[in-house]
Amino acid sequence: MTADATRQRRLAEAADAWERGRRAIETGDLAAARLWLERVSRIAPQDPRPRYECALVIAALGAPDAGAALRASALECDHAPAWIALARHAARRNEFAGAADALARLLSRHVIDPSPDFTDFLTRTAATAGHPGWIAMSATGIVMRGEEARFEADGRPVDRLPRDLGSVAFLRATIAGADMLGSPLDLGRMRRLVGIVAAAGGGLAGWVVRPAAPETAPDLHLIDRCGDTRMIRPRAVLEPVAASGFLPRHGFRLGPARLRGLAPPFRIVGPEGQIVAGTPIDPALHDRPAAAVRRSSRTVTMPGTRAPLVAVMPVYRDEAATRVALESAVAAAPEMPIIVIDDASPDPALARWLRAEAVAGRIVLRRQRHNRGFPAAANAGFRLARRLVPGCDILLLNADIELPPGAPARLQAALYAGDDIASATPLSNEATILSYPDRSGGNPVPDRAALDRIDRLARRVNGSAVVTIPTAIGFCMAIRHDALRAVGGFDVALFAQGYAEENDWCRRAVALGFRNVAVPGVFVAHHGGVSFGAAGSALCARNLELLERRHPGYHALIEAHHAADPLRRARFRLDRARFRAEVGVGPSVILVSHDHGGGIARIVTARMSALRAAGVCPILIQPDFSDPGSRARGIGTARLTDRAASVYPNLCYRLPEQFASLIAVLRAANPDYVEFHHMLGHDPSLLDLPAALGIPAEFVVHDYAHFCKRVNLIGPARRYCGEPDVAACASCLAEAGSELTDPIGPADLVARSSAQLRAARRVSVPCEDTARRLRRHFPGISVTVTPWEDDRAPVSLRNPPATGARLIAVVGGIGPAKGYDVLLDCARDAAARDLPLRFVLIGTSERDSTLIETGRVMITGAYAEGEAAMLIARSGAHLGFLPSIWPETWCFALGEMWRGGLYAAGFDLGAQAVRIKATGRGFLLPLGLPAARINQTLLAWRPDLGNLNNRLQPPINDTFALANPNS
Repeated sequence: MTADATRQRRLAEAADAWERGRRAIETGDLAAARLWLERVSRIAPQDPRPRYECALVIAALGAPDAGAALRASALECDHAPAWIALARHAARRNEFAGAADALARLLSRHVIDPSPDFTDFLTRTAATAGHPGWIAMSATGIVMRGEEARFEADGRPVDRLPRDLGSVAFLRATIAGADMLGSPLDLGRMRRLVGIVAAAGGGLAGWVVRPAAPETAPDLHLIDRCGDTRMIRPRAVLEPVAASGFLPRHGFRLGPARLRGLAPPFRIVGPEGQIVAGTPIDPALHDRPAAAVRRSSRTVTMPGTRAPLVAVMPVYRDEAATRVALESAVAAAPEMPIIVIDDASPDPALARWLRAEAVAGRIVLRRQRHNRGFPAAANAGFRLARRLVPGCDILLLNADIELPPGAPARLQAALYAGDDIASATPLSNEATILSYPDRSGGNPVPDRAALDRIDRLARRVNGSAVVTIPTAIGFCMAIRHDALRAVGGFDVALFAQGYAEENDWCRRAVALGFRNVAVPGVFVAHHGGVSFGAAGSALCARNLELLERRHPGYHALIEAHHAADPLRRARFRLDRARFRAEVGVGPSVILVSHDHGGGIARIVTARMSALRAAGVCPILIQPDFSDPGSRARGIGTARLTDRAASVYPNLCYRLPEQFASLIAVLRAANPDYVEFHHMLGHDPSLLDLPAALGIPAEFVVHDYAHFCKRVNLIGPARRYCGEPDVAACASCLAEAGSELTDPIGPADLVARSSAQLRAARRVSVPCEDTARRLRRHFPGISVTVTPWEDDRAPVSLRNPPATGARLIAVVGGIGPAKGYDVLLDCARDAAARDLPLRFVLIGTSERDSTLIETGRVMITGAYAEGEAAMLIARSGAHLGFLPSIWPETWCFALGEMWRGGLYAAGFDLGAQAVRIKATGRGFLLPLGLPAARINQTLLAWRPDLGNLNNRLQPPINDTFALANPNS
């Protein structure tokens, strides 16, 4: 299944679960509604709306986590109804401080409806919480309760409430020195307008919304180049999208006739003059075919001397981040002039601080009269820099970066590494094609110490190297003066507030004979990567389409860059240097495992923690399939880490070609032994690690991959194979295929495993049943049994009801081996016979929709580590069921059922049977029992029936009798 098909299937599953959750609310089944709505959020975590609905359901249930759920929903999108719901919930619990806090957040940022009921609630809450009154903004103006209030507008005392609040960002209201509830009002935020405008059929189309008053469509004005205006009243109400959260979008469209007689470009502004993103815009410029950039035949030559360097930083919001950025720039290059363009910031504190910095001589400041967006602000900075320092190079900086020492000088040096270089960009944690360590971005922002450490290592291993790239990234972009003079500034007419303007600039530079380079010897921190929101996402999509039309083949160029990955070696060197610095000279232990998660990942994580606690460095080797060749072969490169896999994603060795290099980096860590957990996805040469390093090997057995290439003893018929001889194994593989990508045959696999297990210092299994099976296949080996969990730990189990309906919990990722077919058959039988029996799957399955369609299975979706027992307890299930049909080596799902308070049923094989027999915490069924008889037992079994349980389900034959550990 393709990635797009998988995404579409998941979206369909989310929509289905959302609909089921809403139907459950309508029928009053709030427990089921909570489960379905939580499933939506697990499948589609980017959409906050089902989480809010779920929070309301949790509150209606009276659950103890209701307040936390409502608060999380309110904080996620600053959703006014969520703040109100949280306040009322807290007030019902007499938590008036919490209610007042929720109302303060609501009133300070949202326009309210001052209905009598709500204003009475405000007045009561304010008084109870100790506030002298309250203040808010309504659709008609300020409303308040309280006598003799005093006001401050943007920090300046005023005698009375200002009549004109259009220029006030913050309004503080106090009585006798105490803030009124809701004070200070963030009026600048309340005026904020978000939206997007695009060319459409010779006219314009778009949408807007005012987040502080989302239900009211704001009136807009179109203003042409000459100042002529047209009123726009958005009439269409568009559905919210995930990126906009709860905000409706008020749509509008202006055909060519409405624009006739007006002179482009056009601005569209809101009631207080707020410019709508995507404007100024000339629809003719956007609609016409691609404007080809003609390639120059001239020769680019190296400037005779290196020019001075001037930094340009457009600024709009976030005083704290701007302070960090500017202070780091000053520290990184004390002699470098810094020009700050205040793009009409609505933050008075930021504006005041910038003015103070300018007065102190640390920056050159220019404030724009209107907010025009990043490209226009950058162009203003370019012009001012070239006027103040003629012929200067430019270092364009976002206001959310942090520079390490010497970075500006090294970036400028890269501009002169070749006669044709137009721009130079460093590596960063968040820089699209220049992201590090994960090149897809989303890396955590390093703190100051980590930033300096990474940058030092980058300088050491990558030096002054430059790598040609298709485009610079504008967060930190050095621009050579001759390229700026030849190319000009950013194209504001086409790209408006930004996104893709630097990409366009770079491609225009290439057309003139220049090139753009990455500088992998410099690393800069970037706090980018924040969600664009609906308007930003729409503007980004619009501009990327324009970019492709102006530079046909641009997206294919980027895809080719990704495929070629010219920065791979630079990232590898930096990962290797960081790894060596962290691991040091040992002692260490090497762990080899797959990357499929599950119980093996749990054990490996625990082992790494235990080793680290003992002062030993764990080195984990997992297969990496990030390159197409590895995915095609099914054998990954060997990726090293001492922590999570994401820490060193580039530290990968292609085996067997790079085996010697792998040995060299491992030997430097002074390992004591190699601990093999699983070889799935690995090249078999990795088994030679112990011999190459001269250290012992240990094997931790999690399944049957040492003698079964299907791994779990499940044959072509999706049933337990019975562990036949090697000849039967070969027939099985011919029909069902191998789960292992190692090309070795069954007989050779057994022979190789026998030699390895005999030579190992230790072979560990979690259960005696597994040990017996291994000894049968590999006579003479020594096996140590070490349980993964302590089944002696006390648990409190709930008896299932003696009569009536039962809800059965199934836990984990349910595929063929874990009993998907059994569960589906049981659900279908329960539906066909209308049994009072339902199932809840705490986890996922190979085909959720098929199970759900039976009408007898609810499915939570994937859960986080440590969450299963809580979900089981909360589900209201009466009994656990392990439909697993292979002899498990441990089965963590069983422990989760017990910790969730359930007795468990399972088939009589493997570790699951051994553990249930040993503890008496459930009962066993004969493998192969028909679904109807399984269901009959699940409905009737109780722990207090003793031997009567054996009569619930007559045996199939004398060999397969029901086992009751309580008899």
